[in-house]
Amino acid sequence: MNNIELADYSSFDTLDFFSDENFIRYVLQPQPADIAYWTEVLVRYPAQKNAIEEAEGWIMMLNTQAVYTPPALNSEQAWDKIQTRMQHLDRRKRTYIIPLQQFAKWSGAVAALFLLYLGISELMQQGQQVFHSAYGQLRTVTLPDESIATLNGNSRIYYVRNWRSDKPRELWMEGEASFKVKHVAILNRVQQADSFRVHVNGIDLTVLGTQFNVKNRRGKTEISLVQGSLRIDKSGINAFSRMMRPGDVFVYDGNVLHKGLQQRTARASQSWTRKELDLDGYTLGDIAQILEDTYGYKVTLNAADLSARKLSGTIPLGSADDILFVIEKVFNVSIIKNKNQLLINHKTN
Repeated sequence: MNNIELADYSSFDTLDFFSDENFIRYVLQPQPADIAYWTEVLVRYPAQKNAIEEAEGWIMMLNTQAVYTPPALNSEQAWDKIQTRMQHLDRRKRTYIIPLQQFAKWSGAVAALFLLYLGISELMQQGQQVFHSAYGQLRTVTLPDESIATLNGNSRIYYVRNWRSDKPRELWMEGEASFKVKHVAILNRVQQADSFRVHVNGIDLTVLGTQFNVKNRRGKTEISLVQGSLRIDKSGINAFSRMMRPGDVFVYDGNVLHKGLQQRTARASQSWTRKELDLDGYTLGDIAQILEDTYGYKVTLNAADLSARKLSGTIPLGSADDILFVIEKVFNVSIIKNKNQLLINHKTN
């Protein structure tokens, strides 16, 4: 399904989908290829979900109306009249859908189509909901249970749409994200269905109402717990299970889980969510990796003898330029920027 070639629906609204002949055919007479195509559209364009569902509702509602042909209008004139009414609905922000009595384009077995529509909707609810952030972008996502995930640049989370109340809440992630998980357990009752799980780099993080940060870059995962409780599990070869306490930082390199260095605090790991960068414990080499992983630069560090030099303090992080400014001033280096290429050299006097 990932090889399906799709049109660009990024700017479509409800009226655009409602007027699209391919979408109309999919809603009223879906074939397997149509179902696959529009399921993929929902995966790739999650921001259009509400517009798609509203357009589906319009089409299905119109198809339930009594079908007749106004004697004084041909099909082209009838469509022009419908377009005029659609514009009127749009101006009123579509708060109320007035049945368009003149609409007579489609007919058929309405009951069967309605059942099919419900079946397709249910199928779509089983698909994935995907959110990703561009290089340098911070994106906040409200999850179905009202938990909050904040994505750092070049990151991705996804989950199955249908979060059932009798199952743990689960999502998968790549990149870096900070989570504020809503506590759903009833007092004096703790059960698996109340838990929230994050799957990353082959390990599972299980939490019960907590705040934590996960950074998964270059095959290494850093987990920082700010508050609450969190359990790290890995099954299979080299299996382990560890409980974290607030303030703990653990690092998993794909084979071994170990406690992070104390110079990096759990709170500091979330400084990016406040548009700051806590530099304590970072080396120039670490900063170069952040510029590549989070902001999309390709960094060439000719000042290799400075790579292990450590920084301290906190800087505002409105953009990557803030980091570059600090590097130039603190390390007395020159930075040559060419599109997404950065060349760092010793400054020559």
